[in-house]
Amino acid sequence: MKSKIIAIVAATIDGKIARSSNYFSDWTSSEDKTFMHNLLDKSDLIVVGNNTYKTAEQPLSKRNCMVFTRSVKTIEQNSNKLLLCNPEEIDVRAVLQRYSNVAVLGGTKTYTYFLENSLLNEIYLTIEPLIFGKGLAIFESLKTNYSVWKLVEMKALNNKGTILLHYKIDRVNGNC
Repeated sequence: MKSKIIAIVAATIDGKIARSSNYFSDWTSSEDKTFMHNLLDKSDLIVVGNNTYKTAEQPLSKRNCMVFTRSVKTIEQNSNKLLLCNPEEIDVRAVLQRYSNVAVLGGTKTYTYFLENSLLNEIYLTIEPLIFGKGLAIFESLKTNYSVWKLVEMKALNNKGTILLHYKIDRVNGNC
């Protein structure tokens, strides 16, 4: 089975997803939260990094989650809804094939892992009309390869300036 893997991202105008690694995303609009929850309801699996899981453990614990962490050697089923895995030691692609719809919720290292390994099919990017000035970027790739994305849809989520961008992968190119 081929998984549909989407990244769900909320960012500020200056491209930050959080002020720090333990920063809760309570700064996003109610419209973004509604949109995100609707997408998560359609997902068989949610993938997050360890810091993201710790920050939002209570709401995430109700969903089927895979947490990227180096605290396990390979992969470990912590509960019926929580799978811990070390992406440096297992074939993540093989694990993801068990699921039809996978949502990636961050943080930076997790988004970057999926991008660098050409695992993302789509990105839903909500831009909130805020500027943090400093903080965590969406992606921080050390590789020189890049990918080209096609804008599928753009819509305003509210009259305060929150917009939603929906991209699909177009192609993975060579070096920059």
